Amino acid sequence: MTTEFFAPFAWRVLMAWAVLTPLSSPAAGWPQEKELWPEAGWQNPIQYDVPELVRKNAPGKAALSGANRVYSFVSKPTYSIQEPEVGKGNGVGLVICPGGGFRELWLDREGNDLALWLKPYGVTSLVLKYRTNTEGKDGKRKYSNEVYQRAVVADARQAIRILRSHLVEQNGNKARIGICGFSAGGALAMYSVFEPDSEPGSKQVNGVPDFAGLFYPGLRGADAQLVQRAQRIPPLFIINAVDDQTTPVGPCVDFYQLLLKAGAHAELHLYNLGGHGFDMGTGHGESVSLWKESFVAWLRDQGFLGHGSTR
Repeated sequence: MTTEFFAPFAWRVLMAWAVLTPLSSPAAGWPQEKELWPEAGWQNPIQYDVPELVRKNAPGKAALSGANRVYSFVSKPTYSIQEPEVGKGNGVGLVICPGGGFRELWLDREGNDLALWLKPYGVTSLVLKYRTNTEGKDGKRKYSNEVYQRAVVADARQAIRILRSHLVEQNGNKARIGICGFSAGGALAMYSVFEPDSEPGSKQVNGVPDFAGLFYPGLRGADAQLVQRAQRIPPLFIINAVDDQTTPVGPCVDFYQLLLKAGAHAELHLYNLGGHGFDMGTGHGESVSLWKESFVAWLRDQGFLGHGSTR
């Protein structure tokens, strides 16, 4: 969920609201939150002078997670995996990247809620708490786009590798791993598809997704050159609301046309109502509330989910 830039005063208010939090889940029995990069000697260029912070908003009435946490100053990325019931998994995995303008992360309403909703369909989801480029007291981003984008795309690829390894162990070659994201998370999903892997030969596990979902994404840089130089374009599912003033539909339409011209398998859904940050769709309009069912139907059309996979 993209937000406006924090002014210095707003930054101080955020500091007052925020609560220091350890690696934890919003409810007992939830999957453990694990470090994305546990290797000794890992070099991390993203560091802050303050600890990671979280503010806890009231969850929506339809929030499956029962939580609505918003993280900022994230320098040590983590993840958690939501598993289907035993025997119900089908080898389909999805890395979910919450939004927040890369300043913060709306981890539950644009992460865990979708992961929980997809469980009955046999989908295994990895909710990614990636590194942020949070603003400091002066209201400015700490890291350049070049430094930060390299780091955050590495987080997405690492998440794909972790989930792929997890599902290949269970399902062998039938495992199919996608990535999706909301708003800024949608931009991150796009980067993981189109940006070249900075470490193509250093990892034995493939960090490129088999499919992608871009949910009201920020599409800065999604131009013809980006599409043309892609060696492979996996199937893409794109949604947005016509009344979204933060990430307008125009770039989505232009990007979709570029994908079609390149021969990619892409599907675009534009909803008349929804605004920006409609997350699971509930309460934002009648048609936009059905986007999740359309996503599952698309996964079936693409052959990732069997028609017997139902809630």
